[in-house]
Amino acid sequence: MTNQEIAFNIIANVGTAKSLYIEIIDKCEKREFHDIEKMYEEAEEYLKIAHKAHFNLIQKEAKGEDVNLTLLLIHAEDQLMNAETIKIISKKFVHIYKEELK
Repeated sequence: MTNQEIAFNIIANVGTAKSLYIEIIDKCEKREFHDIEKMYEEAEEYLKIAHKAHFNLIQKEAKGEDVNLTLLLIHAEDQLMNAETIKIISKKFVHIYKEELK
């Protein structure tokens, strides 16, 4: 797999994960908590795929191979970190909305 394909793999998978996290927040606003855990599990699977692809690039560079850092790869890493941030924020939203119902 080329670095460009790896970057697109990361972007596609974290994009799906981010969409799921945003959907979780939307469900919380509507007080619909029934599928949230399943959605977190699904999002986590997409993040795992992206993290694995990212880790493989890091391993290549650690072995002395040229990774050829491109704007596309930087964008992929940025999207990966954004997904992690949205994941944390979505968990806070779930907690806040559930506490509100108590």
